[in-house]
Amino acid sequence: MTPTIRDIAYQLRLGKLIALADETGWSVIADPINDAAVEQLLTLQPLMPTSVQPTVIIQNPDQLVLYVAKIPDVAYDLVEFAENPLTVVYEQGKNLSAILWKTSETAVGAGGAPTGEVAVRRSLNAEVQRLIGSFGRGLLSIPLESITLPPAVETLIVERFGSLPGMPKRPRIMKLAVNGEINFIRK
Repeated sequence: MTPTIRDIAYQLRLGKLIALADETGWSVIADPINDAAVEQLLTLQPLMPTSVQPTVIIQNPDQLVLYVAKIPDVAYDLVEFAENPLTVVYEQGKNLSAILWKTSETAVGAGGAPTGEVAVRRSLNAEVQRLIGSFGRGLLSIPLESITLPPAVETLIVERFGSLPGMPKRPRIMKLAVNGEINFIRK
């Protein structure tokens, strides 16, 4: 039986890892605020391609305010009008598990709140957008950008969701500073 969006959202709320197929290939996703799930997800970091980092997948540009502390005005247009996968790295993330920033002492701001970089990508896939809407928040992912799942992933996931396109696209990756300065990491 194929799991429904509701089933997948429930598994994520329980702290389970899910394999996600979308326009960029396979990723592994978890609840971004569940410390245990994030810690387990980060064990897969060595499987990511170079220049890629854990990424929050969002449904629409309005969700940027949930994960980025200081958003340049141009960010909304970049995210909304991207016709191809685009990952934007922002200087100050928020509302994510502190596990993401635990290795960087400089990533803690006043009051002990994490302020490290956060990569965000708006999904272009309608099914993934519905999943995010059902879940109620973005999805933290380890982008594998592959058409197959490595054996190490198979042992950690509880379910698969989505379908691969005929030709997955590697997302462009850019860094967007608070002042609006743009630097491409991968074109």
